[in-house]
Amino acid sequence: MKNLLNFSLTASEIKNLSQTLISKSRAVYDQVSALSSDRATFKNAIIPIAKIEAEYSVASANIYFPQYVSPIKEVRDASVEANKALEEFSIETDMRADIYKVVLAVAEKNEELGPEDKRLLEKMLLDYKRNGLGLNEKKQELLKEIKKKLSNLAIQFSSNMNEDNTTVIFTEEELEGVPADYLKSLNKRVIDQKEYFVLTMKYPDVFAVLKNAVNEETRRRMDYSYSTKCKANLPILEEAVRLRRDAAQVLGYEDHATFRLETRMAKTPENVFKFLEDLKNKLTPLGEKELERLRQLKKEHLESLGKQFNGSIEAFDFHFYHKMLMEKDYQINEEEIKEYFSLESVTQGMLDIYQKVLNLKFTEIENKNVWHQDVRTFNVIDATSDEVIGQFYLDLFPRDGKYTHAACFGLQPGYIDVDTNERCYPVAAMVANFSKPMEGKPSLLKHNEVVTYFHELGHVMHQICSKTKHARFHGTKVERDFVEAPSQMLENWCWEPTILHKLSEHYQRKGEKLPSETIERMVKAKNLNAGLLNLRQLFFGFYDMKLHTAKESLGATKLWDELKENITLIPNPHNTWPVASFGHIMGGYDAGYYGYLWSQVFSADMFFSKFKNNVMSVENGLQYRKLILGPGGSRDGDNMLRDFLGRDPTVDPFLKSIGYNK
Repeated sequence: MKNLLNFSLTASEIKNLSQTLISKSRAVYDQVSALSSDRATFKNAIIPIAKIEAEYSVASANIYFPQYVSPIKEVRDASVEANKALEEFSIETDMRADIYKVVLAVAEKNEELGPEDKRLLEKMLLDYKRNGLGLNEKKQELLKEIKKKLSNLAIQFSSNMNEDNTTVIFTEEELEGVPADYLKSLNKRVIDQKEYFVLTMKYPDVFAVLKNAVNEETRRRMDYSYSTKCKANLPILEEAVRLRRDAAQVLGYEDHATFRLETRMAKTPENVFKFLEDLKNKLTPLGEKELERLRQLKKEHLESLGKQFNGSIEAFDFHFYHKMLMEKDYQINEEEIKEYFSLESVTQGMLDIYQKVLNLKFTEIENKNVWHQDVRTFNVIDATSDEVIGQFYLDLFPRDGKYTHAACFGLQPGYIDVDTNERCYPVAAMVANFSKPMEGKPSLLKHNEVVTYFHELGHVMHQICSKTKHARFHGTKVERDFVEAPSQMLENWCWEPTILHKLSEHYQRKGEKLPSETIERMVKAKNLNAGLLNLRQLFFGFYDMKLHTAKESLGATKLWDELKENITLIPNPHNTWPVASFGHIMGGYDAGYYGYLWSQVFSADMFFSKFKNNVMSVENGLQYRKLILGPGGSRDGDNMLRDFLGRDPTVDPFLKSIGYNK
């Protein structure tokens, strides 16, 4: 079955499509709800629901995706509003007691079902129970209202971030140290006959300043602007946390985290806190040593400028002195290195690697059905059968109103059409914000951007290589604390000397690869400040869990300030609110941010066990595709891991990977 997506819809067409989709879906659910308990079977009740879920997944992508990528504001706004209607309909459907009654009747019949059909029924039943269908009518109505409010809050939070247009201006003198080629790409403004550069809060602008600006006040101003954007999101987050707490209590759970973790690998908040505390205890001494080294470097730097050192490393210092330390101790110059990583070279090299390891072929096709002229489209073909198994898009450059981070969007799930018995192939999009090509110079990636590219394309491969019967289990629809593991594992390729050599080519001196000695220094520098960087991840995890296990409001910014210095060892700037742009906490990672580190433990174990000694192993790549990517969410993550590893996973490879020594 072909790509069913349509990205040319107007604002009014998006609105109409959402109404049509809701009407069609409601009609199917009404038909199922009319079944009597004695007549309800898996075939006449569960299969129609699975079928409309699949069709809904595809059609809804045409509605919600434009808000993240459309260059037309009217279309983005229509997408936001239509998505609110879809979310409300989903909540209404999830809370239908008449459907729950039919599903329960099917479950009680104990029909003989295949593994995935059985799991579908079990998960459907559990979802209805978690949605409050076992509650009395009054509590169900209360829960429904809470969910609708939460849905609208999440949409508004995201919209505020996407539409943020905060800027900060600097003179050329104030931007001393920022690469000249980057300054050329910036817009300018003249005020009182003086020329200023205009910088946005998008990642390339922010990090160009924080990593390179010699002027401490310039870095402070940029960090402050970034940390005080989206203030309107603060009350939204506070209300969302309160509503999540209320919903958990209505459902009979101790707190929101307990509710969320019921369906995760971690299972309980206690297990998560133990995991976070164990890592914090191991990494804090390492972080303290690293911080002392940064203090010494800052002292030397300021004294060389004839300035006094106050003894502290501030939030706006870290990236600047981390980069300086990289250059001083390892002779790593990011600006020189990125000359070997043109987007074109990296893309081709990366696609070659994925093709070989996963036994795939990618073919770029001309496609006019895209949302912007920069978007590229690829067919994915199984190298053995020569069958097209999916399609993906690459949308890699920033523009006004576009999603500001890097992410994979699973737009069309793969599944078996019950009417034709044909497979609907999956379609995914990778959205990123790499620097645009400039006159005479292609887009050049810093090494950390190369890692990001590998990671997000890893999510795309999870979407494409998954092969499930039901759309509900397709691709990345696994436990939230397992979903990052497959992509995190693939990041390791970016630190292998043979791979770095393959990916690199100087953008001017064709055929010239990144020098071997530079690659060697990069690999040695991989774990520079690993303690501090992982403590930062632990901070996000602790913050999220404490916010969602609290019995009463802790104050979103107050808790942030308290935990920031205690865990990361670096204080939060006074009178700022970075949490207002902490998109994960309103984007599905609530009581789940710990999952980044949790899954990193699994990813390190998979890589060191199966690929470290042969990163291009087709045999292990096929096993990985079959046992980790293929099942999607049709199996539990821990079972997939055991099958792939041949044993229970362990934390040791992760600690080894970040340079931790007992």
